[in-house]
Amino acid sequence: MNLLFNGNWKSGTNWALFFGRLALGFLFIWGGYTKMGAWASGSMATKGFLGGASVDTGPLAAFFHSLSGNWTVEYLTVYGEFMIGVALIFGLFVRVGAISAALMMLLFTVAMWPIADTAGANPLVDIRVIYGLMALGFFFTKPGLFLGVDGVIEKYLPKKLSKLKLLLG
Repeated sequence: MNLLFNGNWKSGTNWALFFGRLALGFLFIWGGYTKMGAWASGSMATKGFLGGASVDTGPLAAFFHSLSGNWTVEYLTVYGEFMIGVALIFGLFVRVGAISAALMMLLFTVAMWPIADTAGANPLVDIRVIYGLMALGFFFTKPGLFLGVDGVIEKYLPKKLSKLKLLLG
């Protein structure tokens, strides 16, 4: 029992981070899964986003439009989203998943800059910024040690592989 809860199952902070980790993980898995569904219909998910109107107004529009239709970008985006979700839900290499999620959200935000696309929209903070900050918080708080595979790995990791603990969390 102590192995999965990492010593403190009564901590409200641990439970809040756990449920936040599950929620954000589900959002990423769902995003990757739905983009895989686009492949079934013969289209590319990133072509719609990177080649679409949401990217047209940004200062880097030409760069992001040039990535539209690139299969490498497609695979990195779709499988990246899916694997970030897997990492967060199972608590497996959460720090790697968290920094990947934060970077992905930063790139999505920069692609759509300025993010205030409607009259009443906040010009600085939108949902991608919230997801990115949440992921960054997971990087620093190491929620994968509580009810996650990372906690189990950390307990049984040999001392000569102790540098791998930097990836766990």
